[in-house]
Amino acid sequence: MRNLENYLTLENLDNAKPYLVPHIFSQNYFNILKAKLREKKLSENERYYYNHFIKKKLQGMIELFDITYEINGKEFIKKDRIKKASSLLNNYSRKHKSMKMLISGSFLYSNKYNDIDIFIISKYSKEDYRDGKIHINYLPADVEKTLFFSLISAISIANFKSDKEIEEEFKIGDILHYYELVILLIMQKSYYLPELRDLVTRAEYVSNKVILNSMQLKKITDDIIKSKNPIKIINRYVIIKIINSYNVSVLKRALKQFIDKNSTAEKGQKIYENWKIYNQTYKEALEVVA
Repeated sequence: MRNLENYLTLENLDNAKPYLVPHIFSQNYFNILKAKLREKKLSENERYYYNHFIKKKLQGMIELFDITYEINGKEFIKKDRIKKASSLLNNYSRKHKSMKMLISGSFLYSNKYNDIDIFIISKYSKEDYRDGKIHINYLPADVEKTLFFSLISAISIANFKSDKEIEEEFKIGDILHYYELVILLIMQKSYYLPELRDLVTRAEYVSNKVILNSMQLKKITDDIIKSKNPIKIINRYVIIKIINSYNVSVLKRALKQFIDKNSTAEKGQKIYENWKIYNQTYKEALEVVA
């Protein structure tokens, strides 16, 4: 069952107030709905009014106006997937009543896909689970303010509308740590796609406030992974991104700190090969901004 409250924002509620009060909601009901959208704790009486009167009016509006699911990145989504995704949201909404959920991932835009990702926002910690090809992923209540959520929702079909802004800050040290981890995993011949996704997502965002969608992220990471020399490509990629992302003095200071860190081996030990690669990249970045 869809909830109209999931499609409401404080801005559009305020804009609609002249038409809602007192024709559809009393001033008291309007205030309760606004408090609910602000995620404020309601009193016992307010919860009663919300559940027995306000919520039923909202559900009636959904049926009256045949409100469809929120679709983002529709130009990328295959037409036959919209109907199937809507059907899945209907089915799982019965099991997870009144919860915000969205479908994202390659199922929406790719001819071939391994599974169907359904993301559910929950106030409580729950374990992900699989139901055949369906992968249920639980997300924390504050996820809408993250870069990760912006990425997965850029191409998605959801039973709610989100207008939250990203509240994360990514320092130069964070990007360099992700970079070093990816290079280390490649050299160890380990699986590194999740870490590469994290690196690319953050690097694109800090460089020009670009929020990739899942399709764009897949294209970039696939090109890197399928290349003959992914380490070389990642090194150049990181240099380009970081020199356009941070204040020169901040960048220089961080790069010198990382170079020092990677130049001090334990007594009797040699400098690791991956440290040499990191430092070469950092030195090249320093030359560019010198």
